[in-house]
Amino acid sequence: MKKLLDYREAPIIFFTLAVGLVFSLLSASYLEPGNIGLILTQIATNAIVAIGMTMVILLGGIDLSVGSVLALVATSVGVFLNHGITPWLAALLGIGIGILCGAVNGFFIAYMNIPDIIATLATMYIFRGVAVGISGGTWMTNFPPSFKFFGQGSVMGIPFALIVAVALAVLFALILQYMRFGRRVYALGGNRSAARLSGMNTRRTKFTVYIYSGILAAVAAVIFASQVGSVQASTAGNNLSFEVMAAVLIGGGSIFGGVGTVLGTMFGVLLMGMIKNGLVLTQVSPFWINATTGLLILVAVIINTIQRVKESKKKEGDLV
Repeated sequence: MKKLLDYREAPIIFFTLAVGLVFSLLSASYLEPGNIGLILTQIATNAIVAIGMTMVILLGGIDLSVGSVLALVATSVGVFLNHGITPWLAALLGIGIGILCGAVNGFFIAYMNIPDIIATLATMYIFRGVAVGISGGTWMTNFPPSFKFFGQGSVMGIPFALIVAVALAVLFALILQYMRFGRRVYALGGNRSAARLSGMNTRRTKFTVYIYSGILAAVAAVIFASQVGSVQASTAGNNLSFEVMAAVLIGGGSIFGGVGTVLGTMFGVLLMGMIKNGLVLTQVSPFWINATTGLLILVAVIINTIQRVKESKKKEGDLV
């Protein structure tokens, strides 16, 4: 039991289970298979974007533009579909736009040395403005029926969106844990000066992380557009960047960088989805969702601080 508690993800896992238990007592339908499936499907887009945000925060960075990237890609895909392009090709073109957006962020941050909060704040407005411009300020609708598969289809009874989210989470968890790129991300976030002195190409690592963030936001955008069936460029993904940042922090990530895992982030996303769903089922005002999220972030930061202090004391003890 003590070994389990030593894992950084332990608090969020236990808290998620506790929240599930509480809501199951308050609502008999909370743990029904249909409702569980609904929760997992609803959190798929946030989960995918949160994977990219995990890597950004591991660097000690921030990406405020992911919501605008989602809006731009979703709007662009809608335009492609309305011009007769097939859904799969439209999706691939949308992912290409996501790569371009990530490259713009990465270039300004990694190679122009512009602080990430300033660079992504600027591109947040730029990408959103481009999305509104190409949509003409109107809703993108009338998507072909075959496009519904990305967000509403299933494979052997499992929602396709959930399959994509889980596959990407596993892939990037393995990359961060076992690949050289993952070790560089942790090293750069943990000690930037030491990473530079070791000869690491820090600029390329940063640039690559923002490329991945753009790709993942684009994949989520395709699923989002398919799920809702229409896109309003001015509002799509408005609060997304803050929601996924909250999930990363709640899942054990540190805003200072070098700490966090994809697994913890996925539980952070799941917890937020469970709370939203539970509040709806128990007929609590949805306005409490934001207050609850803020409280969870505070709790997560406190837990992170306690864990950092414990780790520091342990390292000092080992040195002595």
